[in-house]
Amino acid sequence: MRIGVGVPPKGVRGSGVSSVVNALMSETWLTSRPDGHQSERLVTDWKWDESRTLLHLQLRHDVYFHDGTKLTPEIAAAALRNSVAHAADEAALSFLSITSVAVSGADGLDVRLSEPNSFVIPDLALVAVRKPGNDNIGTGPFRIVNRTPQQVTFTAFPQYYRGRPAINDVAIIPYPTQRKAWTALMRGEVDMLHDVSRDAIDFVQAESTVHTYSFPRPYYIPLVFNVRHPILQRAEVRRAINEALDKATLVRDGLNGRGRPADGPIWPEHWAQPAAVERFSFDPARAEQELDAAGLRARPNADGTVPARFSFTCLVFADDTRFERLAVLVQKQLSDVGIEMKLLPLKQPDLEQRVRTGVFDAFLFEFFGRSLSWTYEFWRHRDGGLQNTGYTAADGVLDRIRGAKSDEEVKAGVTELARLLHDDPPGAFLAWQETTRAVSNRFNVQSENGRDIFTNLWQWRAADAPRQASR
Repeated sequence: MRIGVGVPPKGVRGSGVSSVVNALMSETWLTSRPDGHQSERLVTDWKWDESRTLLHLQLRHDVYFHDGTKLTPEIAAAALRNSVAHAADEAALSFLSITSVAVSGADGLDVRLSEPNSFVIPDLALVAVRKPGNDNIGTGPFRIVNRTPQQVTFTAFPQYYRGRPAINDVAIIPYPTQRKAWTALMRGEVDMLHDVSRDAIDFVQAESTVHTYSFPRPYYIPLVFNVRHPILQRAEVRRAINEALDKATLVRDGLNGRGRPADGPIWPEHWAQPAAVERFSFDPARAEQELDAAGLRARPNADGTVPARFSFTCLVFADDTRFERLAVLVQKQLSDVGIEMKLLPLKQPDLEQRVRTGVFDAFLFEFFGRSLSWTYEFWRHRDGGLQNTGYTAADGVLDRIRGAKSDEEVKAGVTELARLLHDDPPGAFLAWQETTRAVSNRFNVQSENGRDIFTNLWQWRAADAPRQASR
């Protein structure tokens, strides 16, 4: 199996060679289902004590690293401690609440926290387990044979606890652009295109030698406001902006229909998502009425340009046309109700620096949305946080979700958060995205509706090969 990967613009998460390599060679402690609940993986059972500050993890007893070393509780404890020490790099900031990891019995770990943190269990599904001291040795279905900038090669790991993969060898081949990657697929130089660009999807789907598989990508794109702005600080103005945006059109024209409108930062299928979410409807006439009522009537500009109610500048990630295309559409829709949104494309370092320091009116980018811990990190205001918007209205409810001691408390908090983000929106949540993978019909793919096919590549087989048993 040869997999072509178009190297994404720097700063775009969830894709690229490193994520593909990690998915093949490593496993997480737990895995997340489409509804956001966790299921067993290297950990088979987990239980909190009454205070919710001591978590017991039960480990599988048949897991081996690629060098033949068994995953013992002692090695597991060392691996988890290493993840705690690098929590920010591991995308598991809840691990900062962990104060100790100790071996418990013949096959268990006791994880002690400084305070209750409901995000620890979901974050165990985000952290890859690697052998302490060697990040190239994992417990996944394929082990690395050779790794160079031009190619990463793997071979099937016969001791994989879920069953030996049916595919013997895998090669990851990076390409400088997605276009070059899908050209390689069309030429038969690779067997799979890891990520089909929105511009190429129709062309690839028309190719008779491949099958395409689409699934929801757990990243949403918001237009985020700095509420210190003299006009954007007013909640009624932010609500009017939301009503001026036709999100269905943004998805259709901005994402080529590969996504769905967003109503907030919580994964739409998440188990804690309220059954009824209050949504903004596209109503530009109402938006204009509310802006008029707020005293923001269009005034002639001194330079003779089109009159505007007010103006603000939006920072846009300059290295990905997806964001620029969406920003232009938002700009036009806001112009229709008399709001001038100027666009300022920036490279990733400049964009991140200005977002972290609060030097912006608004910005447009993407955030990870399947984990409540990342909802907390993006929208809970704190000095030195991921973004400095001045928005503090959600701090209390986000803290309650983080410290929740039951699923019921989490659900109550998420319901309150959804209501608050509608009444006092920190931005306009535009769209959830969709990802498409393409695979040569020389392979039989084990697909599940709504899930990434790449998670079970170890079960794929050549089209003429017999099926193998798995556990």
